[in-house]
Amino acid sequence: MTRSLPRGPHPLTREAVAQSQRRRLVDAMAQVTKEKGYVGMTVEDVCRIAGVSSRSFYQHYADKEEAFLAMYDQVIAALTAHVAEAYRRPGPWRGRVREGLEVLLNLIAAEPALARLCLVDILAAGEKGRAHWSKFLASFVPFFDDAELGGGLPRPSPVVVHALIGGVAQILYERVAADRTQEVPDLAPDLAYYVLLPFLGPDEAAEELSKGRSG
Repeated sequence: MTRSLPRGPHPLTREAVAQSQRRRLVDAMAQVTKEKGYVGMTVEDVCRIAGVSSRSFYQHYADKEEAFLAMYDQVIAALTAHVAEAYRRPGPWRGRVREGLEVLLNLIAAEPALARLCLVDILAAGEKGRAHWSKFLASFVPFFDDAELGGGLPRPSPVVVHALIGGVAQILYERVAADRTQEVPDLAPDLAYYVLLPFLGPDEAAEELSKGRSG
């Protein structure tokens, strides 16, 4: 639960107070967008839940849109950092892709409010929101730079890579939008198969599918 700072004098520095306010505003914004969506959310709603005055809000952000997009970028940066950490572990490319995907899906399931914000509500935030969404999807492209190829297959084009990422995003969007976020980790084997198929071919991708289901 979001808590406000203690009233009266306290030993926190100005920067510490600002960090606390921003953190509580992020939590509150995720909660409000889950309940009302981006369009229905108001600054007053966010400030009330965060325990932050509207004056303090506008010291950090110009308006609702700026606050939402700044918060979105902050959440996405943390999420992709966790995925990248899993992907960078030693091992064959196919295994690192599967592990990174599993981390992503587990994070989504663990934070349903933030997941809805990142996968659903961002698309209601106008042209700027869609631009941030596109940047988020593009952040996964480097994970395919060192992809292995099976069976003499030609390297898939950048269009194929973008289609793979977009396809995964669409499936996740549908689950989260339908409040079925807890089902997301169960998708790992099938999504891994889908992502690996153009690179490894059906037989080797199916091996990874069976590993995921048996594990």
